[in-house]
Amino acid sequence: MISKKVTEKYGFCINAPYYQMLVQLFIKKKNELDNIQNCSNFSPDKTFLKHPSATQICKEFTFLHDSLSKYRGGENRKDEPFTEDDCNFLNYWLNDKLRNNNDFSISVKETYDEIKGKNVKIFSKHSELDEHMVNIETKILENMKFLYELYYNAVKIINMMRGQDYSDEEQENEEHKKENTKGEEGREQHEEEDQERKEHEEEQNNKKKKSCLEYIMECDKNYREAMDRCLNTNDDFYNALKIFKDSYGFLTEPSSNESNACNSREFFFFPKYDPVPEKEKRIMTIKISSTLSVLSLALPLIYKVKK
Repeated sequence: MISKKVTEKYGFCINAPYYQMLVQLFIKKKNELDNIQNCSNFSPDKTFLKHPSATQICKEFTFLHDSLSKYRGGENRKDEPFTEDDCNFLNYWLNDKLRNNNDFSISVKETYDEIKGKNVKIFSKHSELDEHMVNIETKILENMKFLYELYYNAVKIINMMRGQDYSDEEQENEEHKKENTKGEEGREQHEEEDQERKEHEEEQNNKKKKSCLEYIMECDKNYREAMDRCLNTNDDFYNALKIFKDSYGFLTEPSSNESNACNSREFFFFPKYDPVPEKEKRIMTIKISSTLSVLSLALPLIYKVKK
């Protein structure tokens, strides 16, 4: 059995559907997001100030942090400490947002401290987050993105296979967008903030109106690409993918409840694709071939000496 400990840094991805639900609140509760205060006038000596979406990132991260405190399965758990996965998710989210600008000079910890300083009352409830806010290595961050998407898509596929209307959430988001738009009529918006909002909404809606087949194809493609990333000694990520495979391999099993629009037979690579053992076999073949080549050269010499 694969140890959960070795995949600790990837563990939060298992809860991707839950975390993505919180991210979707950016749309559903857009007015609350826009009303986040103190996300401007950053220190001029901080590199975060140069980020084109600094204000929007500050608002979203503050809102996400606050949402994670509120929606924890019950009112009695509202102010419980963040779990290890919660902290790792927030660190992943901020790393991903900052890295999208391709500015590797921006310090995640420095940015976090800057945002935290703007709303001390909100962030002071969860000091356990402080030690988790660090720059994630580019390769590991990409691994996390793959695994996060795999878990998110897998749950989407399950819901569709069970006959649940996958567009309910998307339709609800669309309705919230319309309501938010009506509420903003007559209110003057700054051009820069408006552009940031449009870019964000476009990013959040890029998953809208996908069919089950599209989710299956995306999951299949991501699984293969993720597995291919394990060819160069990526043990932790490989083990994390094996956990995903063991958890959701049943998606490829035939079911009488499947609709024509959601057919498990559409999976081509998942869950069987595993290039790592194949690579090991190739290495063994090369070693054996090399040994035979050396022997083929050495045998005539040995024969001559004996002769």
